[in-house]
This record gives sequence, structure tokens and C-alpha cells, in this order.
Amino acid sequence: MHGQSPQALYWENREVQELRFETLLGCGVKTGDSVLDVGCGFADLYHYMRAKGLEVDYIGIDLSPDMIEIANRRAPALSLFQGDLFDFNPPEKSYDWVLLSGALNEPLQDEGAYLRAMLPRLYSTCRKGLAFNLLNDDYEWTEGERYTLQACKPDEIMAQLNTLSPHTMVRVDYLDVDASYFVWRDRQFQPQ
Repeated sequence: MHGQSPQALYWENREVQELRFETLLGCGVKTGDSVLDVGCGFADLYHYMRAKGLEVDYIGIDLSPDMIEIANRRAPALSLFQGDLFDFNPPEKSYDWVLLSGALNEPLQDEGAYLRAMLPRLYSTCRKGLAFNLLNDDYEWTEGERYTLQACKPDEIMAQLNTLSPHTMVRVDYLDVDASYFVWRDRQFQPQ
């Protein structure tokens, strides 16, 4: 319906999408690192990193074959896969960073079971860290404002992340509706 645009991915506009990307990249991604982008959509995060001068070894995965097809047309040399993380099944610690932007907001009628199962799997895949954003359920949503997307309580997400690593952080200071979560394997990977 929205073509190849941030709105097709439920982002309000490109500026909001890029603010989310900039926040996620605060995890510490550096040139030369490997990045697994789960829910890569049109590989916009890859193009954003390139525009910022970050040259990374990028792999993208998305459920939508249409989005993967468009992303492949935009950048044929990229390694892109159709499916979800459980289909892809990367080995433990196979990428420096695992990043997700909006990929876990899809509403499932499972009361968060899929999200809770994904977080340990995502973390097990990274060597340095995991960064992702979710809609913030502490925000006072109005009727119809979230479309059909799921929002989460930051305290509940942090409680689970703290079982994975002692090096965690949440940011809720960049958009009222969002929370970005960071989990590092070791303090040395956290930006100073």
C-alpha cells in the first residue's frame, strides 16, 4: 500500500525511522563489525549505516519475501534471507551485533511468549551485543494509535534481559512511544 517507504514498515516517516536507527547504533557498532539485522525490511538500516560511514559485514533476514526481493534489487551484493531467526538458525556468537528495529512489535495472540523466546536466542547469536526497539507500553496510547502493533512494559523486558547479562540498558528518551534495549556480552563492548 505504501510502496518502498518507511510507512510500509509502520514507521511514521523517514526521520522517525532514522532516529530509531541512530539510537540503536548507540550500542557500539563500528566499521569492520558484523551485523545481523533481524526483520531487515528493505535493508534501510544497512543503507543508513553506509550513509553514516559505517562499513559493516551485513546480513539481513525478514519474513516478507517481497521486502527481501526489493532489498536485493537495491543492493544485490547483500546477504539477505527470507524467514525468521528460528528458520535461519545461526550458530551461537556468529555475529558481532544483532540488531532489530520494530521487528518484535507484531502482535501475536500468545501473550508475549514468542518475544520471550526470541530474546535469549537473539542474545546467543551475538558476540558483542544485542540492540532492539519496541513500542513502549508506559506511553499513554490513544484508541487506534498503535494500529495493531504490540507494546511492552520496559521494566518487564529489562527483567528478562538482566537474566541474560549484567550489562544492559534501556533508553526511553528519544521518542515517547519507543524504548530501545541494549544487552552487551561484556562491559568492554559498551560505548564510553
